[in-house]
Parts: sequence; C-alpha cells; structure tokens
Amino acid sequence: MKKHLSKIVRKFDTENKSDYDWVLNQSERIKELAFFDWNRFKQSLTQEDFFLYPNTTQFRKKLAKYYNTDNDNIFLCAGSDVGIKSVFETFTDGGRVVTTDPSFPMYKVYSELYQCEYIGVPHEEDYTISVGRILSEVDDNTDLIILANPNSPMGEYKSFDEILPILETGVPTLIDEAYIEFTEKNKSFIEHIDKYPNLIITRTFSKAFGAAGCRVGAVVSNKDNIELIGKFRQMYEISGVSMKYCEFLLDNLGLIEDYWKDIERERNFLTFRLKKIGDMIDSVNCNWIHFNTPDNNKLTKEVFDNHNVLVKYCKLPHDDRDNWVRLTISPGISDSDFIKELIDVYTNSKKDFY
Repeated sequence: MKKHLSKIVRKFDTENKSDYDWVLNQSERIKELAFFDWNRFKQSLTQEDFFLYPNTTQFRKKLAKYYNTDNDNIFLCAGSDVGIKSVFETFTDGGRVVTTDPSFPMYKVYSELYQCEYIGVPHEEDYTISVGRILSEVDDNTDLIILANPNSPMGEYKSFDEILPILETGVPTLIDEAYIEFTEKNKSFIEHIDKYPNLIITRTFSKAFGAAGCRVGAVVSNKDNIELIGKFRQMYEISGVSMKYCEFLLDNLGLIEDYWKDIERERNFLTFRLKKIGDMIDSVNCNWIHFNTPDNNKLTKEVFDNHNVLVKYCKLPHDDRDNWVRLTISPGISDSDFIKELIDVYTNSKKDFY
C-alpha cells in the first residue's frame, strides 16, 4: 500500500437528494429545460447505445465546432474532475502545485495523491485573486499552476490579459472553465492554446448544460499536450448514452442559451432583493450567490428546513461567520414560496437585528 494515502482525508456527499423539494447546494440544474423534447431524445436512443462500446468521433466533431477548435485538441473524459486528474498524471512529478484557496477541492486532493506540494494562495480581502501573489509562489520546482476561471467559490473572472503573466512563466497552466458559459461574454481561453503550449483548459457539461449526472467533460489544449494526456486515457472515455444526451444538447443549443438567460434574470432579481436584508456576494459569472443575514442565517435555516430546501452553508475568506449560504440559482426560484417567505421574515424582523 502507498503509505501517504492513509493521511489523505476525503469527504463525500451523502445527502439523499430525493428527500428534498429543492436541491440547491451543488450548482446543478434541477429543473427541466423549457421546451426540451424528451420524447424526441428517447426516440434517438438505440439498443447499440447501451450494449456497444461508444464511438466518440461524431460527438468530438460537434464539440470541436462548439469550442471553435480542432478535433485533435480535445481529450474527452468522465467529467472535468477526471480531466484534471489526467493533467496531474501527465504534468506533475512531485513538485509544487500553485493555485488559489479556497477553490475546487480536488486540486488539493490530487496534489496529495500525487505527492506534490500544494500551495494555496489566499483571496484578497475584497475576494479577488492576485496574479502577483500567485506568481510570487512560482519557482523552478513548480510543476503546475491551476486557476478556476471563473473562480469557485467567489465567482471572479480574469481576462486573458490579466492571466498572461502566468502563462509567460512557461509552467504548465490549467485553466478550469467549468462555469465559463455563465460569464457575461462567455470568453474562453481556448483560442490561445496554439500560441501558448503550456495552456491547458478543462470544460464540463455538468454546470451550464445541466448534465451533471452524465459525467462528460473535456481537456482542451494543443495537439502535443493532448497526445501526452491521452496516454492516461481509459479504454473508453465516456458512456455512450451520456454522450448521446450531451450531443442532443449541442444540437439544441438555443434551449441551453435560454437557460443561461433565465439564470441571469433570476440571479439579478435575487441579488436585488437579498441585498436589502443582509450581506451579498454576487457571483455574476456563475450560477450561485452567497448571502448572510444579521442573525448569521438563523432564520434562513428555519425557512429552508420548513420548505425542504437543501443548500450549502459555508465559511468565506476574511469573515468570521461560518453560516454563509451558497445558493444555486435555478429557474423559478424567485417565485418560490421559500424565497418569498425568507424576504418577508427578514423584512418584518429587521428592527430586531439593528
């Protein structure tokens, strides 16, 4: 047994989500897409999709068109976290991994699994990321730099010009674009992969496409990097049925784009209302918001529990309170009884807190 494994602590989601009326804790899509034709999708499935090993050629072509890149620049994987793991397997060799903290927890897990030195650069007090502080941690022993863009959990998006000094170090740099479609301009860095050979990007169908259960993602980089990463490829990367569903989503992209607009409208409405009853961090580039109230969300928890709503309670950088709510934005949420009651409770109780 590898002795270092016994020191690694993993936490897994054990909630039975079917017990809740609203599941708003993990940035998933929980409502059906408006006008989605389930019958047409079901009719497109064949027996071969279930009992033959999947052929990814057609899906890869459609994905390359969506990403505006070449087929050879794409490595398919069972969710972007598997893609991130493949990047670790390819580019790390026990050196430093420099990223931001907090961020996607698997960055630290993979650093520990592959016995790298994990360097988590803290957020600034205004919750932004300092490129200068990241660069100050990069040395000759650095194997990999990772930046979620937009960042989770704070939602900040960095432009390519802001990130450029990191790429100019020449160190393999992974840009995790799990939430990129939610940004105002949907501006991916994929167009730069040929000019910067150390640029590696991960994408997923879990967030903006709302297909978390399918476990479909991709690593996008120049052809040479993809060939290296491909040496760690499983025999068959993704499920044939999952691939068929994601292909169907690409063929009906207008429905997905309408979903993104719905998320933006709901987020703007909730931000406007919740700012009146407490503290807000508006993650304008993602599909969630953070908020807290003068009673550290005590009444919030009562309202959510009464309405059978599952959310994530967390602590944020530079704040002593441990009960911030991270609330996933879902179509229809602003008209829900629990949001209406939440606003009503704190509006009527405001005098008790000040």
